[in-house]
Amino acid sequence: MEETKNTQPVEAAAENPAGEAQPDIPEVERLRAELDVLQAELRAAKDKYVRLYADFDNFRKRTAADLEDARRSGELKVLRALLPVADDLERALGFAQAKPEDLIPGVRAVLENFKRTLTGLGVEPVPGVGADFDPRYHEAIGMLEGEKDKILHVYQEGYRYGPALVREARVVVGKGEEPKADGG
Repeated sequence: MEETKNTQPVEAAAENPAGEAQPDIPEVERLRAELDVLQAELRAAKDKYVRLYADFDNFRKRTAADLEDARRSGELKVLRALLPVADDLERALGFAQAKPEDLIPGVRAVLENFKRTLTGLGVEPVPGVGADFDPRYHEAIGMLEGEKDKILHVYQEGYRYGPALVREARVVVGKGEEPKADGG
């Protein structure tokens, strides 16, 4: 019987030459179950990521389309407001052929109508003659003797749209020197 006792440890050593202990079957099953849970969580996270990415991409496309629609809507509003001015100019030119002397009052009326249209769109003129020079709204194209830093003449009217400058006014500004009087 001793032989039997001696052969069992030798057989066990032959099967596991490094002397490692056999892993417990319940531990392997627990690790496999944990792996399955982690893989399921990973799949769920990937699925959530793909859905969120698709939602974001759709949001980005919708936002771009909304911005384009708003831009076009604004352009249409401006075009619809300006078309009557073009109609008035055509009528003025047609009327001027019959009575050229009446062209000036007609063109003046068209200009006033155009300025009312701009005001209706929220466009305001930049302050002109008599106002203080402001480099944010005015471009000085010359200086003359006159009250210092006051606008003496406007060559091209400027316009603002709310706080935004559409076009600066081109102006002549006083340089503050008074004409010298010859006393003698």
